[in-house]
Amino acid sequence: MRRRRRDAGWGIVSPARRNRSSKRSSIVFLDRDGTLIEEGDYLRDPRQVKVIPGAAGALRRLGRAGFPLVVLSNQSGVGRGLITARQLRAVRKRFEDLFRRRGIRFDGYYWCPHAPGDRCDCRKPKLGLVKRAARNLGRPWRRHVSIGDRRSDVQIGQRTGGLGILVTTGYGKSWRGRLGRVRPDAIVPDIGRAASWILRRHKKGIVG
Repeated sequence: MRRRRRDAGWGIVSPARRNRSSKRSSIVFLDRDGTLIEEGDYLRDPRQVKVIPGAAGALRRLGRAGFPLVVLSNQSGVGRGLITARQLRAVRKRFEDLFRRRGIRFDGYYWCPHAPGDRCDCRKPKLGLVKRAARNLGRPWRRHVSIGDRRSDVQIGQRTGGLGILVTTGYGKSWRGRLGRVRPDAIVPDIGRAASWILRRHKKGIVG
């Protein structure tokens, strides 16, 4: 059995900034690969980073509504020895640059570098990174929203007592049929539809 490893601190790759919106707003936790950028197995080359059409517009709408936007990404390729931390940082920089050019700045970007067997506290759907992000933003860790293309992405929001949305981009189509007891609050075609779903409920006072 592998010894339990806690996150050594490199789960944070850019400091979260305090959002100026109301602290009552839920954080929107975003998966990266297959949700915001096209899926690629263990991305190691920045040139492979391609923004999913409509992703920037969706984030812009959520940001205007006052939602902090935080990326959470499992990157077990590092723990498995398939990619280096340096390659991961280069991909992250390209990712942030592409969204910055589109007017999007994230309120936090966190990753888990561990392999599944490492038993860390930061690999989704565990809540280690969620709690860290919430603390850095000066907010409680409960009742947030998550969006992603895997079961673990859905679970993140639901385990805070909030909502989890499955998008069918990336691996979402294959995960849709094998969610087990996990029931997404919504299954939508892409991040744009996810943003619309959140904003409709925000207007009704259900989210945020």
